[in-house]
Amino acid sequence: MHLLPLSLRDLLPLPDGANASDTVLGGVHFNRTVLDFWNYTLYSNNTLSNGSNCFLTQQPYTPVALLPNGSFVNSTWCYDPIRSIGPRAKAGVAIGVVYAVALMLILACLKKHGRQYLPTTKRFYPVGKRWQWYYAILVCVAAFISLFMTIDVDRFWVVGLPIIINSFFWYLLQQFTMALVWEAVRHWGSWERAAVHRPGP
Repeated sequence: MHLLPLSLRDLLPLPDGANASDTVLGGVHFNRTVLDFWNYTLYSNNTLSNGSNCFLTQQPYTPVALLPNGSFVNSTWCYDPIRSIGPRAKAGVAIGVVYAVALMLILACLKKHGRQYLPTTKRFYPVGKRWQWYYAILVCVAAFISLFMTIDVDRFWVVGLPIIINSFFWYLLQQFTMALVWEAVRHWGSWERAAVHRPGP
């Protein structure tokens, strides 16, 4: 079985500068002593981080200066959406729009099929025939949120909160879909049973 190699971020040494206390990142000179004092580490994905702060080092996002207190001037945070929208985001928006249209249709179906036309009997209550529509609404909402979060999954340089939200709502979508199928089957069985007990020819 052939396994693809796992791509990890490697720690890189700070590049040499003009002297022992100087380094060059993205064509800008920084004080290596200050970087070492504040525990900044250079990674192979062009980021500089000390565990608390993370900054991009490639042009045009390279900070213009480093202050003695460890803060950068005109820096770009690692978790800023700097990339353009990619194919994943375009597909997510397109399918998200389909789910939004489906949500409108489901609300119309809930209004039409959830209304009670016959008197309530002891055995069959009107809320029982509405649950499948409620779960369908939850499916559409979870899918809509998950698919629209793919925009920021594509745009972030270092993936963070967007992929967590995307994955969480994708997980909820699976659970709501199972509940929807379960409820639709239960409702059909209940409707067949009610038809047997319904008076009439």
